[in-house]
Amino acid sequence: MSLRTRLLLLSVSTVALIVTALFALQLNSLTKTWLDYAGERSAMAGRFIQSLIFLQVADSTSGQRPASLAETKRIWNQTVAGDKDLADKLVEQAAMPNSSIVEINVVGEDGRVIVSSVPSRDGQPAPQRESLAALEDSGFFGRLSAITTSTTDYETRIPLGISDQPRPVFEIQLLVSTILLQDKLHGDLVQTAMVSLLALLAAAALAGASTHFALKPVKRISKAIDTLSMGRPLGLFLPEESREDREIAAVEYKLSLLGEKMQDARRDAESAIGSLARGVAHEIKNPLNAISLRLETLRMRIAGEVPEAEADIDLVSNEVHRLDRVVRTFLDLNRPMELEIVEFDPAQLAATVIEIMRPAATQAGVELQLAAPSGPFTVQADRGLIEQGMLNVVNNAIQALTSCTGGRVRTSVSRSGENCTIAVNDNGPGMPRDLQDRIFEPYFTTKSGGSGIGLAVTKRAMELHGGAISVESSPGHGTTMAMTFPLAGAAVRSHA
Repeated sequence: MSLRTRLLLLSVSTVALIVTALFALQLNSLTKTWLDYAGERSAMAGRFIQSLIFLQVADSTSGQRPASLAETKRIWNQTVAGDKDLADKLVEQAAMPNSSIVEINVVGEDGRVIVSSVPSRDGQPAPQRESLAALEDSGFFGRLSAITTSTTDYETRIPLGISDQPRPVFEIQLLVSTILLQDKLHGDLVQTAMVSLLALLAAAALAGASTHFALKPVKRISKAIDTLSMGRPLGLFLPEESREDREIAAVEYKLSLLGEKMQDARRDAESAIGSLARGVAHEIKNPLNAISLRLETLRMRIAGEVPEAEADIDLVSNEVHRLDRVVRTFLDLNRPMELEIVEFDPAQLAATVIEIMRPAATQAGVELQLAAPSGPFTVQADRGLIEQGMLNVVNNAIQALTSCTGGRVRTSVSRSGENCTIAVNDNGPGMPRDLQDRIFEPYFTTKSGGSGIGLAVTKRAMELHGGAISVESSPGHGTTMAMTFPLAGAAVRSHA
């Protein structure tokens, strides 16, 4: 997982956690507010019914003084039970707008309903429900579960009694429906959820933009390291105090110093290697030239006298030529190169390489194909080095097909962004993974008589242009080698 992805996930998950917590707090506030409102509404309705009963009882006992407590209770019960208007008032209170009350009962001492907003309740035992006040005190999860999933009613009871009597004569029971509370909460919950979702999406977008902005300095450092890894000078510059990212500039400055030291060390090392290579080559080539001349002289002297020595002389001569070729390729790998940057059409260059290699391909029974790019374009590079690299790759592909029937080598040229890719594909036997890791090493070869220099030279040519060569192959499925390099190589002029 990339650093950008990790930072984005961390930012979004943090914001999601905060939004979830805020949503939970808002949900808790909403449920508590609506339960408080339902409780207050029930208390108001209960006190109103209580005042009506007091008025009715006062009217019924006007000018009378009951002889006993039992007589007082009897008068109260008769007054309430016979008051038809009271039942209508109960119905009106239960049907009030914005009310969650579904039923109002006046309950006697025996627990039976004396009068109710639901006529069928009269004379029946009063329903037993959990207290609404207890629900309000049950905590967030208890309130949330009751309001969102429960279908049970909750009650509020208001006592109505006589002085000095511990047990009330009546209890006014008000039942509150959680289903009605759910309906009232639904709009607020949807609105809160939408705001939370929008906040989360906005936070995700902001996190993406912030991550992109925060990683820009890291990309600069990465680009600087890539430049150094390709052997290009980074350039010296001092960090400015006015720059907001002067810490990053300081790191780039230190990298540039390191790059200069690496360049100096590389030039010194390559100069030393070049001097050593030239010295070794000189010490080897001189004896090889002398041996070659003496062999020709020896051939002319004994050709007629000892005909059977001709084969031995040929063998020694071939080995001398092979050693000479090894020395020359060794010098090619270690000789400083000056890139000659010109502008040219890579598709035309590929066509030229195909024509150069056609006689060898015909002799090996291999068909050469060329796939032109979708549109014309040019590159700025060292044409000779790119051509030599293509020749090496196409030649290797042809040699891999010498023992195959229906061999085919297909070369394609394409453009991808700011890079040019030249891919050479064959339908040969392919190669195992362990060989793919070594084919670009100098002097490594699997062919008899091969020098192991061609692909190493091609790899070096691509690297000098800031590019690379890659291989994709599997046994029995052919091989594809892709040479990729920037379209504009004018900035890459000289490499030791």
